This record gives sequence, C-alpha cells and structure tokens, in this order.
Amino acid sequence: MSVSFPDPVSDSQFYHGVRARRVAAFFVDLLVVVVLLIGVIMIGAVVGVITAGIGFVLLIPAIAVTGLVYRTTMVMERSATLGMMLMGIELRDARGSRLDGSTAFIHALAFTATLYLPPVLIASVGWAAINPRGQTIPDALCQTVMINRPED
Repeated sequence: MSVSFPDPVSDSQFYHGVRARRVAAFFVDLLVVVVLLIGVIMIGAVVGVITAGIGFVLLIPAIAVTGLVYRTTMVMERSATLGMMLMGIELRDARGSRLDGSTAFIHALAFTATLYLPPVLIASVGWAAINPRGQTIPDALCQTVMINRPED
C-alpha cells in the first residue's frame, strides 16, 4: 500500500493544532481508563470473594488489557477514543480511511507498549514533535496519522 497522507504544507488544515489536542486527548483517555479500571477492580473483587479467591487471579490480566480493549474498540468503531472525539481529532490510515480491526489492535498494542517502555515513549514524543505530520512511533509502524476530524 502506498502512503498518501495529506500533505502538511498544502493541506495544513488537517494537522493544525493536532499535537496539542492529541496530548489533551491522552489525559482524557487516561481518566476514562482509570474509571474503567475502578469498575474492573470492583467486579473482580466481588468475583474473587464469590469464587473463594480464584477470581482474583483473573483480575491481573483483566487490569492489564482494559486500556488495550478500550483503545482498540473505540478506534475500530469511531476512528477515535473518547478523548480524541472530544478534541476533534481522528486516527486514519494511509488511504484516509478509518482503521480496520487488526490495524486498530496493532496500533493500540504499540501505543500501550510505548507506555511501558519510557525510552520508547520519549523517542515517540520526540518523533511526533519533529515529524511534519506529528506522527508517533506507533503511527509510523502502522502507517497511520492523527488529523483534525473531517466534516462528513
């Protein structure tokens, strides 16, 4: 697939203000994931008590995948998480289309991995700061770009 993202010079309206709104979207999504995690922990605690402790073992993987499932599902369904929607930005593939399920999952997995690897996170933020399209490392790996939400 050839990459044909909007040009940051001739189509600058696609990228205007996206970097700052992407950071704000991250913090909104962080809050959403924390709320989801509280729910997962409460349900896991109840299940753990009901199953005499066996359910507590399932709580660890449930906590680990909550953010991944949230991000994958939202990006696959809406091309944006709740934070991205609130900020008016969307993640698109090289054809300008919404992400399919496998690309959304791989992007969410790569994004999650950067959060657990501080040097990669720093490199990703640095790359986004100097890249003309503001792409992060997960974006580059998945051939995606964050743009202002197009008027449909």
